[in-house]
Parts: sequence; structure tokens; C-alpha cells
Amino acid sequence: MILSSVTDEVLPDRSHAAFPRIFETAAAQGVTNFEIRMVEAKRFPIVESEAWERLKHYGKEYGITYSSVSPGLFKTSLNSDLMLAHAGYLASASMDVAERIDINTLVTFGVLRDPSDDASSFDRVVALLRNTTELAAARGFTVQLENLPGTWADTADNCLALLQAVDHPAFGYIWDVGNLYEAEPVHFRAGYDKLKPYIRNVHLKDGSFVHGKMEWQHFGTGATDIKGQIEVLKADGYTGTLTVEPKCEPQMDEDFPTSMRYLRGLLGLT
Repeated sequence: MILSSVTDEVLPDRSHAAFPRIFETAAAQGVTNFEIRMVEAKRFPIVESEAWERLKHYGKEYGITYSSVSPGLFKTSLNSDLMLAHAGYLASASMDVAERIDINTLVTFGVLRDPSDDASSFDRVVALLRNTTELAAARGFTVQLENLPGTWADTADNCLALLQAVDHPAFGYIWDVGNLYEAEPVHFRAGYDKLKPYIRNVHLKDGSFVHGKMEWQHFGTGATDIKGQIEVLKADGYTGTLTVEPKCEPQMDEDFPTSMRYLRGLLGLT
């Protein structure tokens, strides 16, 4: 498995001096692979030019591999004014910028649910995702669906329905058990068996419901069973990306190394 993280998950620092600290902290735990989400204080791809240059510069200096970009694609509802920008611009612009640093994987969400949704909404979501995937594939990209509460890809069954309906070889799945548990607090096992053929990436986070609200916690202290996740991935020979999302609220400098120590123990790394 390839240990990875996200640009805003290692430290709470969003300053101009953030990337050297982020990459040093991650490298100390054996992580040199990153998904690009935030570039300092802005979300990819609409970032400050100087911040983008720092991301590229320090990436080279610290030997970082950037494997995917997450622009928040389709983190809006079907009938929102913003959908015009997402469907017509955001995916294309994200790939334009990603190509500049040799990234060919685009992360997407499954469109926010909304009271205005109707019987045609599922088919419209499928059409959006399939069209985006076809455009991406024509450019040599793959697309990975990230599950998120409140979207059409919230529970395991709903993710499976979208993956089967889009039915494209370039359209895969990010298995995020933390987000699945927040949407439907059941053990991951039944959903994993259904989704396993589509998994191209794994996002790791741990948490529990506290007073009815999901709170993210250090690995091994929550209810999402990270130990069990690692065991099934090992047993099935998973060799893909294991993307660590350990930040709590409020995010602290110690969140990343604390959770990484637990994860490295599960993986048998010294």
C-alpha cells in the first residue's frame, strides 16, 4: 500500500511557510504522496499563483509525488446556480492545471441532495458523472468518486448504485469509511464486500458520534474500525493508495504523528 495524505490534513498551518513544515512532518512518518485539495488557504484549482509555485517548488525539494486533485467537484446540488460552473468549467479547469504537474486522477463527489430533487434526479446525477468521466478519459484521466454524507454517494448501497449506473472503466471509487459511518453508522464490512471491485483509493479517518454529531478522533480511538479496515485490505492484497486524513477539530500539530504511529503499527512499519 502507498501511504499518502492530503495537503491540508497534516498541519493546520495555511501560511506561506506551510509546505516545508507539512512535507517534513509527513516525510518523518513515511508519507511522500499527496492528494492536492488546499493550496495554502485556497482550494485547488482556484489558488494564488505564488502559493501554486510554492507547492511545485517544495514538492520537488522534498521528493513529493502528487497523485490526485480534489477540487470539490459536484459538491453542489443539481439545481444550484453553481452547477453551471461545476459542469461546464471546474472539471476541465482542474484537469488543465493537474496536467501541468503530471497528475491524471480527478476526485469528484456525487452531487449534493436537495429538497428540489425529483424522480429524474438520479439519472441526471449519473449523466453528469458519466459525461465528466468520458471527458476525463479522453484526456488520459481517471475519475474517483468520494462518498460524502448528504450527497447521492452517501451510503455503501447508494455509492454502488452510482458506480454500476455510470459503468465506465475510468470511473472508480474512494473507500472512505469515516464518511460512510457518518452517513450510516453501521460496520463497514457488508458495504466493503459490495464496493471492493471498484476501490481505487482509500481515505482513512476515525471518529464517533458525540451528542448526535460526528467528531473526528485520533486513529484507533473512534468507532470506524481502522484496524479492521487494514486487516481486510491486507487480506485482499490491496496495493493502492492509503490516504491518511487524521485531522480533528480543532486541528492540532500532533494529530498527524499521533494517528500515523497507530497506523504504522498496524502496517508493521518501524
